[in-house]
Amino acid sequence: MKPAIAALWLLTTALAVPGEASDAVVVVQETRTPVVSKQRRTAQHVVVLKNVSAAPVRGLRVTVEFYDFFGKLLWARTAVPVPSTLGPGDTATLSLSTPSLDAARQTRYRFAYGPGMSARGR
Repeated sequence: MKPAIAALWLLTTALAVPGEASDAVVVVQETRTPVVSKQRRTAQHVVVLKNVSAAPVRGLRVTVEFYDFFGKLLWARTAVPVPSTLGPGDTATLSLSTPSLDAARQTRYRFAYGPGMSARGR
């Protein structure tokens, strides 16, 4: 019975530990294609991501954030790329519709993945 309690404690501790400052996932390519409609201006945002670590990445989630010139957050959205599990060297594609913001000057990506959903931003 004690090994089961120790394993449960270890699993709980692993889930609570934030990610280290290593980049397991990086952005390889980013494109924005304007979409013109009568209702509003949007853009199709497509990002190619790559696992550059030696370990697999499971349950990948990406938060896309747009900031203005002064660093104010204008817009943020979390989405799941396809596929969400990456082996070493594998790539995934994230595609989402984003607003066309004239004030947006910087795009940041935050990654959450793995057994403990370790977080890492770029």
